[in-house]
Amino acid sequence: MPVTVTPVAGARDLDAFLKVPYRVYRDDPHHVFPLLGDLKKFFDRGHNPFWKHADRELWLARRGGETVGRIGACVDRSSNGHHGEKVGLFGFYEVDDDPEAARALLEAARAWIAAQGLDTMRGPGCFTSNHDWYGLQVGGEFSRPVIGMPYNPRWYEGQLEGFGLRGAKDLWAWRIETRGEFPEKMQQLIDRILARDGLVVRPFVMKNFLAEAGVVRQLYNDCWSANWGFVPMDDDDFRYAAKDMKAMVDPAFLLVAELDGKPIGFSLTVPDFNEALQPLRGRLLPFGWLRFLLAKGRVKTARTLLMGVLPEYRKLGVDVAMVYRTMQAAFARGITGGECSWMLADNLPMNRIMESYGAERYKTYRIYEMPVA
Repeated sequence: MPVTVTPVAGARDLDAFLKVPYRVYRDDPHHVFPLLGDLKKFFDRGHNPFWKHADRELWLARRGGETVGRIGACVDRSSNGHHGEKVGLFGFYEVDDDPEAARALLEAARAWIAAQGLDTMRGPGCFTSNHDWYGLQVGGEFSRPVIGMPYNPRWYEGQLEGFGLRGAKDLWAWRIETRGEFPEKMQQLIDRILARDGLVVRPFVMKNFLAEAGVVRQLYNDCWSANWGFVPMDDDDFRYAAKDMKAMVDPAFLLVAELDGKPIGFSLTVPDFNEALQPLRGRLLPFGWLRFLLAKGRVKTARTLLMGVLPEYRKLGVDVAMVYRTMQAAFARGITGGECSWMLADNLPMNRIMESYGAERYKTYRIYEMPVA
């Protein structure tokens, strides 16, 4: 039977869109299903301020009345304005090992992006680097992903490249297994960095949450402004993200670096709650929330997802000091390993820091793009 691709229209179609992964990954032991309630909130134009500066379309692929895949496309005016680009993003891409369905879905996204007057199609992802996963895993260890990172079948790479998409950027994930010890060769360097007059690396002060969050937002926008793929966050976007941050973050894992009292960098690490989420298959109700609460206290790994220093202070070793303080906090909580992700493959300074700590580069993700004309 032929494949038909139609836009998502109404609550029933959106429900079918959200549940496509249950078909694609039904026999995959590594996939972690996202919480369906959180995804519905993400797509809710009245709830998520991202849609104030972005537009989208979603599609379903069906064969003989059976849903076999999905895709979405988006234009983020904030991102395009910041980078001076005319890029349309595609994402939420999930499809059977079905070349015809894959091509039909990708063509629907390409045609929509072209119709918006844009010149480039880029993805896959969740439409913004400020929300969870971005990229397609193309190499390394195909194991359970850590929180906020993607996981996909290996046939996706061939589907995207068969359509004409080509790699634009590679992203790396680094695994650290410390066994509660610091690399000896790093200790003298760390001691020298932390002895610098006026340098302080401190934890986030939760009782001053709003003021501290304002400091972090300003650092985030200033530290990453020139980075490939960066999307600036306005007040509404940051407040929306901060709600999740407040619920997830251990203040000892959210660090602010100061020099002579001036904030110059920060890092954010979170426990890898995917350890606790995987058995829930995306559902907290009726009893999933209780299972999650019981399991999250036993999480033994973490993910460092953000680390940045203002450009004028990047040669002082502040990032090395933040890694050290993060590891100290992890050891105190019984966490002796985890992941630092993602890092641009061409971000040589940060990748060298990971190597110096004895980390292993164990997963590679790729962002694809192509002209839409």
